[in-house]
Amino acid sequence: MSGHDTQPREAALLAEYQAAAEAGILLLRACQSCGEAHVYPRPHCPLCGHRGTEWRKASGAATLYSYTTSPMLPPATHYAMVTLAEGPTMPTIIVQSDFEALEIGQPMTLRFTKGPKGAPVPAFVAPASLRAEAYAARVIAEADAVPPGEAPALAQVAVIGGGTMGQGLVSACLIAGLSAVLVDRAHEALERARSVIAANVAQAIDKGKARPAAAACLDALVCTTDMAAISRADVVIEAVYEAMALKQEVMAQADRFARPGAVLGTNTSTLDIDAIARATTRPGAVVGLHFFSPAHIMKLLEIVRGTATEPATLAAARALGDRLRKTSVTVGNAFGFVGNRLMIAREHHAAQLLLAGALPQEVDAFQTGFGLPMGTFTLQDMAGGIELAYRQRQDTGRTDWLIDRLFKAGRTGLKSGKGYYRYEPGSRKPIPDPEVEALIREWSAAEGVTRRPIPPAEMHDRLILPMLNEGFKLLEEGIADRPEDVDTVWLRGYGWPAWRGGPMYYAQQKGLGAILDRLTALQAQEGEAFRPAALLQSMVAEGRALFAPSPDAA
Repeated sequence: MSGHDTQPREAALLAEYQAAAEAGILLLRACQSCGEAHVYPRPHCPLCGHRGTEWRKASGAATLYSYTTSPMLPPATHYAMVTLAEGPTMPTIIVQSDFEALEIGQPMTLRFTKGPKGAPVPAFVAPASLRAEAYAARVIAEADAVPPGEAPALAQVAVIGGGTMGQGLVSACLIAGLSAVLVDRAHEALERARSVIAANVAQAIDKGKARPAAAACLDALVCTTDMAAISRADVVIEAVYEAMALKQEVMAQADRFARPGAVLGTNTSTLDIDAIARATTRPGAVVGLHFFSPAHIMKLLEIVRGTATEPATLAAARALGDRLRKTSVTVGNAFGFVGNRLMIAREHHAAQLLLAGALPQEVDAFQTGFGLPMGTFTLQDMAGGIELAYRQRQDTGRTDWLIDRLFKAGRTGLKSGKGYYRYEPGSRKPIPDPEVEALIREWSAAEGVTRRPIPPAEMHDRLILPMLNEGFKLLEEGIADRPEDVDTVWLRGYGWPAWRGGPMYYAQQKGLGAILDRLTALQAQEGEAFRPAALLQSMVAEGRALFAPSPDAA
């Protein structure tokens, strides 16, 4: 066969190879002379030169021959060589896998991923990651399952507060085909909200994600300053600023105007549901509805039961979550509930790492490398965390050396163009800022701390282990009913990587004894913030596992 004839043949083979890849099949070429298989779609054998080759479908099983990583690769992605069960050793990438947990010779499983130009390319994943993903999918499916019994009928939802959260909540209701009322004290806020809501609904309709009634519900949307407009709603949700006095005032007003039997929901991320319920004459109708922003996009709903919350109220809250296509998890009443309780633990220790010697970009790089979608300080800038933390302390008189100086310097995050990072106009990309680095070094000097490099292993222990420890405390206190609930909240609401299976799953895979030992050592070195949860200590002493049966079970 001439070279002129070979080129079309190679092109045809490549097209066949790519078509199989689109279907998730890895094709090999097997030599009819020497019997060896190879991974390149060529018409001749690269080993013996014979022209007679034919397709052979790879099983997808392989073993790890070698691996390395690079900062140029996405998180949890590594360069590798694997030896296929059919014999050839091929260059590839490993995806969704912990670099520290990889071992030469361990089994690997084929999984295609998108290449730079969008075409599928063969990649491999460790079985432990596949088991974790299967567990994650299972717990989310369980949370999404509608419990038995008659769900209450819902027709109209009223939202109080026309800010970002209120806009998202109303958008979610309209997209789900529910009638909605939006109340705010300012006409200007209502006008802005209506514009944003209309755009959100239009976008959902264009993408085929809205129910047929969405357009009609948008046309019927009531935006008003009159609280009496909530009188026909089945569910009333306050979505005002995260301040206890304000929420109590708004809920007391909602109590006066809401119809008998209506659910009174408070969209708080941290505050005491019982204290908010006491501002009303019907605490049994009050429930925490912790939506995540943007509320018409994010999938999680933490339903928070107060001491007096009645079963019918919880059922209605769950029905609303189902109607809005949310994954609903019912949790107990405690500061931060489940999701933010773990987050707050992590944020505290992230700040301490800055004091000890790390910089914001180093802490954030570890977290994204771990598989989280965003690091602590990038997230704080996106969410206005500096201003929120500063204002929350004003009533108590407490100070925070770094936060106070960042706020007074006008560094309130992305909206101001500078926070822990700086931002170019129109860009959300965080850029490390020497001004912040200088402030952090000044803080360390003021506290008498000698700064030092923080290795990744220490970052892991000081950021991730406190989260796991907080999960044990939530189970111990009855705020979370099951370890699966903690995992579902973090998988759905906070972007915990599915290939790690959720925080509590991760704890079991790491070994409860090993976690206890490390927390105990950190407690001795760093103080009481690392004291192991009593439940963790008792489980290790008694040899108990978190999950029964094992979450790895099919």
